[in-house]
Amino acid sequence: MSNISFSNKWKAINKNFQNEDADEETLFVEKGKDPITQRQLNLFYYFLFIKNIFSNIENVNDVLEIGCGRGTLSLYLATYLRLTTSLQDVSGDAIDIAKKDFDKYNHKANFYIGDIINNTLPSDSYDAAVSIGLAEHFELKDVESLFREQHRLLRDGGVMISLNIPRKFSVQFLNEIMRFVKKIFGQYKEDIKKDYFRNSLEPIEYKKIAEKVGFKNIEITNVCPFPIYTPIKMTTDKKITKFNKFILKVKSLFQKYPYKTNYIMSQAHFLVGYKK
Repeated sequence: MSNISFSNKWKAINKNFQNEDADEETLFVEKGKDPITQRQLNLFYYFLFIKNIFSNIENVNDVLEIGCGRGTLSLYLATYLRLTTSLQDVSGDAIDIAKKDFDKYNHKANFYIGDIINNTLPSDSYDAAVSIGLAEHFELKDVESLFREQHRLLRDGGVMISLNIPRKFSVQFLNEIMRFVKKIFGQYKEDIKKDYFRNSLEPIEYKKIAEKVGFKNIEITNVCPFPIYTPIKMTTDKKITKFNKFILKVKSLFQKYPYKTNYIMSQAHFLVGYKK
C-alpha cells in the first residue's frame, strides 16, 4: 500500500474547501435529505447495503470500521441506526476528519490510529467489522492477515462486510477516457489512473481467503453501476448525480438493491462472511 499517497490524500482533504472544483467537504447525507454528489450517492448506497445485512442479524450493537478514512460509513451507522462505532485508520489526518464530522453531529465514537494487522484490540469485541475500499490495497498474504484479524475481533455470530475495489476493467473506464481527453487539451495534469496500489484478486479469491481464516456462509455482491467522473465542476457533478438517481429509481422497480450490477461492469463487490 502506498502510505505516502494516502497520507497526501488525507492532508489535502483536511484543508478548507474554497472552490467549486474541490471535493465536497463531507460525504454524509443527513436524515431527510438526498445525496447530491456522486460520492455521496456511492456512500449512501453502500450504507443501505450494510443496513440490510444488519437487519437480518440479532444484536448488532458494536461496529468496528477498519481503514475508516473520513468515517462517513460509521457516521451513517451512528446517526441512522444508533450503533456504537469504533473507527481505525493508519492515517492521523483521516482520523482528524472523522472526528470533526462526529463532533459536528454530536456523536461519540472510539478512534484508533495504527495498523489493523498489528493492533492490540481485544478479541471477541465487535458484532460487525466493516471496511470500504481497503482490502484491495494489500498484497495476497496481507489480505489473509487482514481477514484473520477481523475474524479474531468479532464475537461469535458477528459479520465481516468488506467492500473491495480491485484493479479490473469496469464502467470506471469512462472516467479514464474523460481524463485522457482533458489531458490532451491541457485541462488535466495528473496521472490518468491513481497511483494507489490495488491488487487484482477476483471475488472468488477473496472468498477463498475468508473461508481459510474461518468465515462461513460467505456471499459476494457486485456493485457500483456508475462511473465516478472526476475532476469536474461541482455543478456538473450534481447534474450527473441527479441522472444517476433517476436510473436507480427505475432499477428499483425490478431489483431490491439497485446498486447491484454484473461482474464485468462493476467497480467493486461486497464480500460478506460470518463468524460461527
